[in-house]
Amino acid sequence: MNETLFARIGPALVLAALAATCTLAHAGAGDLVQSTVDGAKRMAIDNARPAWARADRARGAVDAEVRLDRVSVLLRRTPERQAAFEALLRDQQDPRSPRYHAWLDAAEIGQRYGASAHDLDALAGWLRSEGLRVEAVAPARTRVVVSGRSGDVARAFDTALAWYDGGERRRIGATSRPSVPAAFATIVRGVVGLDTFTLRPKHRVVAARRPAGAKALHPAGTACNDSGCEHVMFPADFAAIYGIGGAVADIDGAGQSIAIVGRQRVYAPDVSNYQTIAGLPQRAVEVIVPPGATDPGAPASQCGAAGSSCDDPSDAVGDQTEATLDVQVAAGVAPGATIKLIVAKDTDTESGVQRAIEHAIDASPLPARVLSISFGSCEADNGADVAHYLDDVFGQAAAEGISVFVSSGDSGVADCADHTGAPPAQPEPSIDVMCSSGHVTCVGGTRFADDAEPDRYWSSEDGAGYRSAYGYIPEGAWNEPIGRGGETALAASGGGTSRYLPRPAWQSGPGVPTDGGRSVPDVSLNAASHDGYVTCMAARRGSCAVSGGSFSFLISSGTSASAPAMAGIAARLNQKFGAAQGNLNPNLYALGAHPVNAVFHDVTPATSAVSPCDVAVPSPCNNSTPGPSALSGGRAGYAVAPGYDRATGLGSVDVRNLMAAWPTAQQSGPPLNQHGMSGSWANAATPGQGLVIDVLPDLYAPGTGLLFGGWFTYGVDPAGETPFVVHRWYTIQGQVDGGDVATMPIYVTTGGRFDTSQPTSTDVVGTATLAFSDCSHGMLHYSISDSRPAEGDIPLTRLLPNVDCVAAGNPPAAPPTYWMSGTWADPANSGQGLIVDVGPTQNVVFAAWYTFAADGGGQRWYTLQGPRGSNATRVDDIGIFETSTGGFDDATPVTTTRIGSASMLLRECSSARLTYRFTAGENDGRSGTLELTRLGTASPGCHL
Repeated sequence: MNETLFARIGPALVLAALAATCTLAHAGAGDLVQSTVDGAKRMAIDNARPAWARADRARGAVDAEVRLDRVSVLLRRTPERQAAFEALLRDQQDPRSPRYHAWLDAAEIGQRYGASAHDLDALAGWLRSEGLRVEAVAPARTRVVVSGRSGDVARAFDTALAWYDGGERRRIGATSRPSVPAAFATIVRGVVGLDTFTLRPKHRVVAARRPAGAKALHPAGTACNDSGCEHVMFPADFAAIYGIGGAVADIDGAGQSIAIVGRQRVYAPDVSNYQTIAGLPQRAVEVIVPPGATDPGAPASQCGAAGSSCDDPSDAVGDQTEATLDVQVAAGVAPGATIKLIVAKDTDTESGVQRAIEHAIDASPLPARVLSISFGSCEADNGADVAHYLDDVFGQAAAEGISVFVSSGDSGVADCADHTGAPPAQPEPSIDVMCSSGHVTCVGGTRFADDAEPDRYWSSEDGAGYRSAYGYIPEGAWNEPIGRGGETALAASGGGTSRYLPRPAWQSGPGVPTDGGRSVPDVSLNAASHDGYVTCMAARRGSCAVSGGSFSFLISSGTSASAPAMAGIAARLNQKFGAAQGNLNPNLYALGAHPVNAVFHDVTPATSAVSPCDVAVPSPCNNSTPGPSALSGGRAGYAVAPGYDRATGLGSVDVRNLMAAWPTAQQSGPPLNQHGMSGSWANAATPGQGLVIDVLPDLYAPGTGLLFGGWFTYGVDPAGETPFVVHRWYTIQGQVDGGDVATMPIYVTTGGRFDTSQPTSTDVVGTATLAFSDCSHGMLHYSISDSRPAEGDIPLTRLLPNVDCVAAGNPPAAPPTYWMSGTWADPANSGQGLIVDVGPTQNVVFAAWYTFAADGGGQRWYTLQGPRGSNATRVDDIGIFETSTGGFDDATPVTTTRIGSASMLLRECSSARLTYRFTAGENDGRSGTLELTRLGTASPGCHL
């Protein structure tokens, strides 16, 4: 239940998506489960098995008593809801749409676009009957999370579970394709959690350095040998290279939050020391352990902790290294932002990173509107279920306004190859499955092409914050196929085309492949150990604690650095425009199609300084891999090229130009926080229905008012077959400000009786977005999950002439001729009232009366209309009209009949009496009086 002006009924009630127990009710038109669940009739889930789940790698059956804590059953939307959800995502990124940047929360997404309560009840009932525990229904209603004994899980999905050799650690996997009862074939799209979802960090670290003397960093960590000089990159260098200077420098991410997902905490002094040497403000990292997740415990503070040496760190210290790099890079690019590290430890049956990602997207309120993920797993090592699961999760994030950044991978074109080991011969091409969704910005890596003329790009003296870079440095693809010991190595930007997910419609432009799959990366930033990122970590002998005029530090690289760097840029973008920008990809590609914007540094063979470019030989002009012992013998990748390419995407970002060219919604309509927006509105193409709006300007605070609207229309019966002969009405209520667009809930009130005090119920059934192009024209976008879900747009035209609405500036006070306009209700009645619109230039009174049938048989509404006359306090002979036979938001012809008359007496500006008498219709012969109180404040211009 929710409170509106018509129904003040106490605190909001969160509707449960799933009851504790359930009985399969009759399926409705919006339900996918239409038949009785019969466990003997099953349907195999059509998915690809992970490459590692092979019989030759099986290492025995999983004991039936082993507990699986989080198995996610993935749900399909109805085709109508899926189409509506995709339309929402398009509109949220279209500056011309009234839904531009109208972000939803997870529960709203579930209510409007998720599985129906009927389908959830049916699925949960079956899962429980199989001995499984339903742990949660995701707020967006796209997955049901269950737990149970592995024996029960395997039986439920008609498969067997085995241990498999997973390389670094063993994995659980299904030995065959799982299945579900045929009744669920239309709603269950997959199961995640039967096969261990293993994610690897995407970083690499060069041994710690401790230069000697007060000028230890001269310039900024230069190291020279026979093959040239190498620099390290401080935040000040990053800012100089990628255009974060001038006025843009003042936009530092203040007021924004960046969420980093990881498996281990960071050591607080490491972050503090980093901020000190880089000249950044001291800001502590906020650590979040999701409820129910496994806490990884305290971070290491020195070498040797928990059996970890400085040169051979344990897995826990490796995870801490990843978290430390991500946090410090993000803080270095957006020093004013709050960094929130969401951590959860892996277990044999659960991915901690997966749990952290779900928390970042499902939690309410959201931890952050920018999310950085530097862990990954190649597509070929995962089934299609994982790709679809991630696409659903990241699609939810996009609808919530979260900008997600993911590392493209560190093994070049062959993401399945372990970048920490020796290169295999002819590895299988694959992208990172974390990048396969178009709802994330996949960030690849570049390498600065500064070997030939380092003095042209780097100063011999350090500036503030150890800056030594003069400005932008030409880039090639990140590919360092020879390690520091002369061995071949996998160290290159991941990229390629998804085998599971299609190319999004917005992914187009010069160079973008047209082969139908999603191509990655989208953009790139420096990821090379050549000119790598300064990182501070005591547990790896690089604490950055100053002693004797010098300090030790690490040099970090990999696309693990690129992703949080791009997240920092997004935080600055959000700050500049004062709002979350959501999925950046549609705008990035639109900007990339017009090089005149100079938003991207295009990476080409010429900028890479490699000529000619041969993809058979790994180099900075491609993301090919070397062989086990020579540059040849690896896997040919993709070459850099003008425009888009699958090694560096659109290129690296010029932040100054990105902010200058970034599209925004241009306000073209009047501010909504003015009394002049009050009035009667309708679409002439759909007769007999409309919207009466009452705006109470500055009700909450100067510049922030309340809009209350009564929408009178028609319903449909539960089966969706014919229009009701009775009416349907909704109320719309929310805050408005100086903008011309507002999004607010749609409420429905039920259970009342005409002109009685019988209790009513008011519930949220959807969301409305109101946008106005001028004082007399607007648009109502609605999404309703009522007796039958509906979504659409209604063009609105003011029915009575505008009197005091202004297109810009401060609206004038309402004139005294509006003495009767507003929202009125009789406290002795429940959940019903009138919204009155006075047309002073026409001397007309129009009102919509929202009420119920006298026998409690549903909603009713009537319209009242009559001449105002010259009497300032009384209007007589107001006609009461009933309109019937109409259809919800359609052009069905209507019949309008006068069924009575009324008079209205204004006793004070906020007190009135309505006397009514019905002479026809279902209330024929009924008469009475409503003692009305104005809901809200009277106009300052009102006087009697």
